[in-house]
Parts: sequence; structure tokens; C-alpha cells
Amino acid sequence: LITVDPDDNKFVDCAISEKIFGEVKMKKKVIGVYAPANPAHIWFEEKYLFAKKQLEDMDFEIVEGNLVKNRVYQGYRTASAKERAEEMMELIKNKDIDIMMPVIGGYNSGSLLPYLDFDEIEKSQKKFFGYSDITAIQLAILKKTNLKPIYGGSLIPTFGEYEGISPFLKNTLDNLFFKENYTLEEPEFYSNKLLNAFTDEWKTKKREYIKNEGWKILNEGETEAEVIIANIDTLVSLLATEYIPNFKGKILILEEMNATIDSEERNLNTLKMSGVFEGIKGLIFGKPEVYDDRNSNLEYIDIIKEVLGKRDYPIIYNFDCGHTIPSLIISQDSLLSLKANHKTGIKVEILKNSYINS
Repeated sequence: LITVDPDDNKFVDCAISEKIFGEVKMKKKVIGVYAPANPAHIWFEEKYLFAKKQLEDMDFEIVEGNLVKNRVYQGYRTASAKERAEEMMELIKNKDIDIMMPVIGGYNSGSLLPYLDFDEIEKSQKKFFGYSDITAIQLAILKKTNLKPIYGGSLIPTFGEYEGISPFLKNTLDNLFFKENYTLEEPEFYSNKLLNAFTDEWKTKKREYIKNEGWKILNEGETEAEVIIANIDTLVSLLATEYIPNFKGKILILEEMNATIDSEERNLNTLKMSGVFEGIKGLIFGKPEVYDDRNSNLEYIDIIKEVLGKRDYPIIYNFDCGHTIPSLIISQDSLLSLKANHKTGIKVEILKNSYINS
């Protein structure tokens, strides 16, 4: 259990704090940083160092994996799948580390799965953050262990914003770390405008924000179930493998970075034919960061409607969990309540936060 010092907003660990003569002696939370996919810490070195410093200023201690620390680099990745898995497992076996956090996502985190020791991962009881391509690691952990990964919170994209830690992100972290139950709120504004981190644009140009249209209803209803969050593209890449958890009886949140409509039709249809949409209790679609209609004049929701057809569970979309900024961070398998009604609106609540309860 983590708590917050209201004077300086630094995160500290209550479970290992002890009062001595009226003062609190506190141990810093330690984050193990690894690169399971893209080597963004090399591509965007200055932004990586900035994000790392922001976490250190929040009183976290950072321990880099050997590939990150030694700047091992093979273009689109740091090293082979086996070597990347070894970097991850070395951090997992480090008993001083509390949290595992990737530098970023990418395209090949799933390559690590055959080389991971899930018994050792479960024994570690660490908290695994990340999103997007890190879906592969999170779903495998959900399937193979009793741990509950956290969807959101990759080092560079989440903590590398030059404007600093936003009030929305602070509130999201406060809820995740400290509250057993809470309501998920929509941000008033959001951004899907990428700032180039290969140049100085990420720190010299202000991010453009858009007035949030709010979460929208595709299918009315009320439901309550444990939630699983996944990136659509990465989820499809894992189908028919041993690393897919059971979605039946769950509320499923799906998000995408590059939602090109022809690819989305294919991915959603693959999920449909694989039975992913059967037996779930609710469905939520996040905002895509980039949408391309391929001259079809179709909206993102149009292809969702076409593929899904009629369903008997609540479905909402335009949700703020995924690649747009700011984004909600949610612990997998948390008990979630979804209420969607055209007259009374949408209410999404965490009834039992698995970050605290696992």
C-alpha cells in the first residue's frame, strides 16, 4: 500500500514505514525499468532522461535493466527476444524492486513470453505497469499467475510530458494507489496530437488539446464484473496461444493507437470469429490516438457497429484509457461497474481496486 505526502506529493510506502519518536521513516518505492520492445530510451534519450527525473522527483528510485543501462541497440529493438526476457527476469528477481515499468511499448513484447519464468514472476509479487504492446506481457501474467498488472504507466509516454505531471494524472495515480473504490472521471480536454521526440518539438511546442466530447453509448445497460484492458492489435496477435486469459464474464476495455479502418475491420472481425465478444458482460472502446478512414467517410464507431451487430450487454466508446493524453490507469481484474443510459448518462466505477486488494 502506498500513500502520498500532501506537502510535496511524493509517493511513499506505508506498509514499510514506521513511526520513530513522532517521525515517519520511509522507504522509497523502487522501479525496475526495462525495454521489452522498442528502444525509445535511445531514440528519445533526452525525453527518457526527463521522464526518469520526473519519477525520481516524485521520490521513486530507478533501477535500469542491463540492456537499458548498457544502451544495447539493434535498430527497432534492444536485443534478441531471449536477451530482452533475461533483462526483465533479472529485474524481477531483484527483491529491492517493487514496480516493473517499460520504457515504452512497440511491436514485439510478445516475443519474450516463451522465455519468461511465470513461477518466478508470481513469486515476486511485483506491480507490472505498461500498456499498448505491453498488453502481451499483461495478458500472459493474468493467464499464468495470480498477479494483477496495471494498464497504463509506461515511462516515456506517461511521465515524459514536458509540461510535467498533469492534475488528471496525479488524481489517477492517487486513486490507483490509495482508494479501494472510486469513480472514473472524464478529462475535460484531451490530446491526440503527437509531438516529435526525435527533435526538440516535444519540449519547445505546446501540446494541442481538444474539448472532450465525453464518453458515448452504443448499447444501454448496467453490469458489474472484473475488467480486462487490452490493445486491440496486440490482443489479436496472441489469439490461439497459451497466453490468453478467459474473457467470459468480464468487462472488456479495448484501445488502439493507429486505428486505420481497414485494419480495424480485420482485427475486430478476428476477435468476433474467435469468440472474444461472446459471454462478456460489457464492452468499452477507448479513443484511438490516430484514426484514418481510408476515404470511406466512415467513423470509427461505424465499423464497430457493423462488426459487432446486436449485443445484449452495455457498450460505450470514446473512453479515455489508452494512447490519448491524459489517460486513465486501471489495475487489471478490478471489479468495475458500468452503467449506460441515454437519459441518465454514463457512470463507470471501480468497486474493488485490485491494486490494493491483490
